[in-house]
Amino acid sequence: MRSMTVSAVAMANWVAEPEKSFERMAYWVRKAKAAHSDLVLFPELTVQGYMTAPIARETAEPVPGPTTQRLASLAAELDLVISAGLVERDGDAHFNAHVLVGKDGLTGKQRKVHVPTHERPYWDGGSEISVFDVGGTKVGITVCRDSFFAEMLSTLYHKGAEVILMPFGYPTVPRSRYLQDTIHGMSIITHCWAYGLYAVMCNSAEDRAPNAWQPEGMSFPGWAGVISPWGRVAQFTCDDGNGEAMVTETLNPAELLDRRGHTNFIAGDLRPELYR
Repeated sequence: MRSMTVSAVAMANWVAEPEKSFERMAYWVRKAKAAHSDLVLFPELTVQGYMTAPIARETAEPVPGPTTQRLASLAAELDLVISAGLVERDGDAHFNAHVLVGKDGLTGKQRKVHVPTHERPYWDGGSEISVFDVGGTKVGITVCRDSFFAEMLSTLYHKGAEVILMPFGYPTVPRSRYLQDTIHGMSIITHCWAYGLYAVMCNSAEDRAPNAWQPEGMSFPGWAGVISPWGRVAQFTCDDGNGEAMVTETLNPAELLDRRGHTNFIAGDLRPELYR
């Protein structure tokens, strides 16, 4: 692993307004660049908006495609890597995908693997778990619910991952209480400690007004943060409200090596050949 400065952005989420989403992403990418970031993470389905309705498939696009091309131009201009979510169309199939885009174009994509029941009418589950090289650092992606499965984090660890990007797009308790008051939040801290991983995480932000597909609207918590391989909360958005936010942190290779070299590093004693 090499030292890497990352920014995690809790951004507002609009349905079927990709142009508006891209403009907002560009604003935050420029702020991240000003903070000397090498990589910027955005929430789940940043581009078309998180929505379990037919509009999700109607606004899907291929990967690579129009959005990845625009992201690549922005990444090239600012010399960094952007990770953002969109509904992907691949033939007759659809996926909740998160992409990594650098100045040379698409670095890779991860399709959401563990799809909850209410999402299954709108996208399929991915069938691969990938690790990508980003400037000498091995990066994996767990899309929302994927982040809670020890099996997925273990798989990424065995494939060489050092940093996990965790984009979310779902309502939770207020952001100031997520890590300490929910089993889900605590499980992420545990996974980082167990597998010696950095987690870079963000959720969508702000209240979405009622619309044609969602008469009741939706509220997102707007949290973002970084957890270290020791399970230390390096940063987390804990102020009141649910507005947009960005956290920036430099990931230290020495901390990862320190955790993985410890005598009580339990992942080093895993025996996956026995677990089937």
